[in-house]
Amino acid sequence: MSARKKASKDPSPFGRAATWIDNATDGVIALQSELVKRNAVGPLNGGPGELEKADFVEAWMAGQGFPPVRRLTSMDNGVPRPNLVVILPGRDHSRRLWVMSHLDVVPPGDESLWKSEPFVLRVEGDKLVGRGVEDNHQGVVCSLLAAKALLASGIEPEFDVGLLFVSDEETGSLHGIRWLLDHHRDLFGPQDAFLVPDAGNEDGSLVEVSEKAILWLRLKTLGKQVHASTPHLGRNAMTASAHLVVRLSELYQRFDARDPLFDPPSSTFEPTRHEANVPNVNTIPGEDVFYLDCRILPSVSVEAVQLAVREIASEVSRQNRVVVNVDIIQREDAAPATPPNAELVQRVIRSVRKVYNVDARPKGIGGGTVAAYLRRLGWPVVVWARQDETAHQPNEYVWIPNLLGDAKVFADLMIGEPPPAPAVVEVEAEAVPAPEAPIEA
Repeated sequence: MSARKKASKDPSPFGRAATWIDNATDGVIALQSELVKRNAVGPLNGGPGELEKADFVEAWMAGQGFPPVRRLTSMDNGVPRPNLVVILPGRDHSRRLWVMSHLDVVPPGDESLWKSEPFVLRVEGDKLVGRGVEDNHQGVVCSLLAAKALLASGIEPEFDVGLLFVSDEETGSLHGIRWLLDHHRDLFGPQDAFLVPDAGNEDGSLVEVSEKAILWLRLKTLGKQVHASTPHLGRNAMTASAHLVVRLSELYQRFDARDPLFDPPSSTFEPTRHEANVPNVNTIPGEDVFYLDCRILPSVSVEAVQLAVREIASEVSRQNRVVVNVDIIQREDAAPATPPNAELVQRVIRSVRKVYNVDARPKGIGGGTVAAYLRRLGWPVVVWARQDETAHQPNEYVWIPNLLGDAKVFADLMIGEPPPAPAVVEVEAEAVPAPEAPIEA
């Protein structure tokens, strides 16, 4: 997969921007390297937060001739969580296209699974490896690259373009977009639209316009701990949990609605994390804990799912003579979908076809993004990127051609419709008088 292309001879605004982007490979690598080495894991996950990375991004934009950056900082128990805003003026000031990416990353996890240091960029040809290179440096880099291409080429966007770099996306957005919506709602106008480059698929055909509801449950089984040689004297909490795990598969039959907008087209109900119980082999556990991750179609009642889980848990508890506690860890109800025929959706589809020659389609996903907070307030939002979906994995990676290609998609969206050509006014030629007859000497 090569990132090098011949310079375009297209003299149009998009052609000029695309040529500039094609020549920016070294800058892309340098940007990713600087972003990766600035650990921006949030405090809730044991990290320092986004301050150092925000400082770098702001300084980079200042050095590249961007308009002034506005910094809006939420304090998180003494830790600053900065959000950066920069506006590129366009021909139409009545609305803005926002490109929103996030500065924070998740921890590297088990570092023995990494082939190199997670916070040092590894370059393997056209592949860039490191924590955060996809989630969400891809969005950060591509939005910076697209905006710089317009500035360097002297191209005025169709309407104002806002670049928004937020904090705290990975742990609930309390100090990111949710904080901005609570404290700085005046940033956003009623005609604005948002592109969130924080999810996608390998060929760029997924234009995300809707998300399922999210319900995370903690199920704790309480029995009686005894020696493993005398099980009749106790009540095995792990056995009861195992029965409960199997019974919860009934949710697929109870809530079998399908919606072709989503992939998969049904709700999902999956046991995930399991906590350690007893530390030794010869003890029957009296307590066992596991978690259930539910991704629920918008047409399905979240309350009905909760009630069904509690009914199943009650039956298992009676049959196994244990107590089962069901607690909600997280609940995010589905936000209204962005209509597939919305202007932004159709513009993204056209730009993806123009850049990648791919027929993109509006779809829904099971994962939750920050788009939900904006959709609930009525703004059209598209979540889109071309990526292999390696976020949160060891050896997270991106492809340079995708970074360049996505930047061109963003640039095309920013440029929008070219201004109308000046009208040609036809002027009737004036009658030219015939030359006078020569005067004879």
